[in-house]
Amino acid sequence: MRQIRTTSHFDDKLKAFARAHPNLRARLRAIIDSLAENPFAAKHKTHRLSGKLKGLWGAHVAFHYRIVFLLADEVIIFVNIGSHDEVY
Repeated sequence: MRQIRTTSHFDDKLKAFARAHPNLRARLRAIIDSLAENPFAAKHKTHRLSGKLKGLWGAHVAFHYRIVFLLADEVIIFVNIGSHDEVY
């Protein structure tokens, strides 16, 4: 399992996201833990990002929502969360 780290930007976005979507809180926690365990599980629809986000990865939280992260050897750093248009 990779160590989980976050950026201050992600922490702020996560708080706002959790307030706006209380029905997704439990699912979000499970997704973060699951991504740390296996970021390439098919259920996450993990994909490499390009353009200004080159070097980062994206995964599905729910139909319209995504989470953006950086993968290192034993660390996963969460960078952003929100709607598709907000994060990309």
